[in-house]
Amino acid sequence: MPSLLDWLVSDEPSFRVSRLPSLYSDLSVQKITNPEGYAANTTAWTSALTRAALAGQLPVAEQRLILQTSDDLLNALASPQYGRPSGLGHVLDEAVRSGKMIDVQDFLTSDKSIYTKTWIPSPLAILRWGLQRAGLVGTGSYDVNGHLRRGNLVLVSALEEVYNNHITKLRGQTGTSLTDRIISRESFTKQLDGLLLAGGRLSPQDVSVLLRYLSRDKQVLAYDETTIKFRAPRATATATPESESDAAITREDRSIASLKTLISNLATQIFILTSRIATLQATAQNAVKSGNRTIALSALRSKKLAEKSLESRANTLHQLEEVYTKIEAAADQVEIVAAMEASAGVLKTLNKKVGGVDRVEDVLDSLREEMARVDEVGVVIAEPLDGKAVLDDAEVDDEFEALEREERLEREKAEKAKQEERQAREAEMTTRKRLEELDRVQQEAAQKTREKREGETRQTENQTQTGGDAVEGELSRSIEKMQRMDLGGQQPQQEGRKMQAEQVSMS
Repeated sequence: MPSLLDWLVSDEPSFRVSRLPSLYSDLSVQKITNPEGYAANTTAWTSALTRAALAGQLPVAEQRLILQTSDDLLNALASPQYGRPSGLGHVLDEAVRSGKMIDVQDFLTSDKSIYTKTWIPSPLAILRWGLQRAGLVGTGSYDVNGHLRRGNLVLVSALEEVYNNHITKLRGQTGTSLTDRIISRESFTKQLDGLLLAGGRLSPQDVSVLLRYLSRDKQVLAYDETTIKFRAPRATATATPESESDAAITREDRSIASLKTLISNLATQIFILTSRIATLQATAQNAVKSGNRTIALSALRSKKLAEKSLESRANTLHQLEEVYTKIEAAADQVEIVAAMEASAGVLKTLNKKVGGVDRVEDVLDSLREEMARVDEVGVVIAEPLDGKAVLDDAEVDDEFEALEREERLEREKAEKAKQEERQAREAEMTTRKRLEELDRVQQEAAQKTREKREGETRQTENQTQTGGDAVEGELSRSIEKMQRMDLGGQQPQQEGRKMQAEQVSMS
């Protein structure tokens, strides 16, 4: 396990190595020469001591919510390079003065909440603060000639952190009925140890301080030596402990807590016995396989005894659970009856304010009379000031007919405009279609013209080629004929070839 200083350097941001010379210096001198640095150092020490206490790093590791002051704390914080922190006593005096740390006895005995401005510490604390404010040291200060006076200080920041991180979670696991909100002090400590310490245990003094804080300062529960009862969620916001019916622990509450603890213990015993029976069964089987009759018989006898004990405890647990179920139902009935009784009282009060049926009928009659008077006054006000003035119905009818004619003309005009617009759109669409049809016809005509020209060109080429072939054939036949006739010898042949060549070139 690392030393306390090593833990602070590695886990506390305000305890960087570069700050250690300032933190371990004489804070009494620093308070005069550097007030800002003094305030920062006292804040850093207060936070560091709180974090170390919650982590179990202080010399008294089992105390997580209380700081035990003595030279043991100075020795645990000693540095090989800077020695013991010479200003730690001033840090504790400042923390006590500001209310961040409170003497254990003052905390437990005071009836006022630590958050009220009228909270008054003990006379000894007042004397200690006065001496510290005056710059004196002695029995009133925690700094005694370089040593720390022995004492126990409640760490308020640690209490607040435990409440915010763990107690709210623990309350969320409980129900809203009376039996769900009641728990034994032993069970509460076990559950809190599991959330806060992960295997460790809070000291009894830590538990007392925490319960006092939750009861007096947070008003979330009531407790005594054996029983804890969380207050209903609806009652914690505005009500005070003295005004709530569930603020005090009753005999019924203690019985419920004891019953729940007994059920929990029996369930644990049953689990242990079940595991033991399974182990003995396995031992007997292994002994039989190995031929060890003595061990097998001994394991079976122990198994039979465990089974009888298991059966007895299981029957007892069943009976206790049945009793607990009845208690739950009765507690719920009590709350239901109380709510109904309160509702009946509210209805009675409201009906009393109403005054009965006769009073309601009188009120309704008066209301009807007043409403009739209002109608009469309205009729009178609606009458013309000149009593002789009479409206001419014919003039009204003529004006109405004129308005109708005007409305009819406007409607006809609008319909005519819509019709003209519709006709214009139709004419435009017809023209567009005709133009598209004309374009299509022209394109088809142009396509046919191109196709005709291409056909004529191909026909001409075919005819020219056919004529040339015919002339060439005729010339060939003539030359062959002349050769057979052997007319003129070599010259006629040359002339024939020349004529053939000329014909070919002409074609």
